[in-house]
Amino acid sequence: MQHLHDDALALLALGEEPAAEESAHLESCEQCRSEISAYGRVVRAGRSSAPEGSVPPPAVWAGIHQALNLDPALRRDPLENARGQEPAAGAGPRASSTDTSQPVSLADERRRRRSGAKWLAAAAAAAVVAGAATWGVVRNLEPAPEVIASVPLAPLPSYSDEGTATVDLLPDGERELVITSSSADAEGYREVWLISPDITSMVSLGEMDGTEARLRIPDGLDLSAYPIVDISDEPHDGNPEHSGNSILRGQLDL
Repeated sequence: MQHLHDDALALLALGEEPAAEESAHLESCEQCRSEISAYGRVVRAGRSSAPEGSVPPPAVWAGIHQALNLDPALRRDPLENARGQEPAAGAGPRASSTDTSQPVSLADERRRRRSGAKWLAAAAAAAVVAGAATWGVVRNLEPAPEVIASVPLAPLPSYSDEGTATVDLLPDGERELVITSSSADAEGYREVWLISPDITSMVSLGEMDGTEARLRIPDGLDLSAYPIVDISDEPHDGNPEHSGNSILRGQLDL
């Protein structure tokens, strides 16, 4: 199945109406619907945190433009209208709201907005920054975590799930276990464990709600002593011990 391009997914998340062929595809493609939903959560989070009426300064867009190495044609700040500013020198012509000498159809506008992945990245970045409306959002963007170890998780007998476990070293020095699973099914609830090689001791990291979990690893915990990642099906009985019913398991190569 040919999925929708990333730029189309982002524009749909930003509120653009889908074309007929996109609507038809989305009706049968759960993956694309999920990606639009994920993009939408980022945009909504940014917009909900913005003080009403606030707009980030021009330097924000300048930083985005430089970081993404965008084409000079995209140099104009897309938020300048919200500040009541005129285009910067060299930014190129801009039609006013009453200019009818060069009408632009919706189809033309749509094609222009889908000119490439870099413009998509710029539009998405601008939407989030506009929603946050402060340099703090850009300043607080942290570098990508360092992957310490990663392993596929294999299903235990009577299960067919697939999954992965990745240990990330975060910029603040904390460690995080990122768990994914192809399903969230359980008779009770799913719990994530780190277990010793001889299965005699284990540490619970917490519950897994849905098909992905990000759980902090306790400070001082020696992962080489607890390299086995385990997802169990736990009954709602108040017992903190492992149920003995494991769904997925894999051993980190440390």
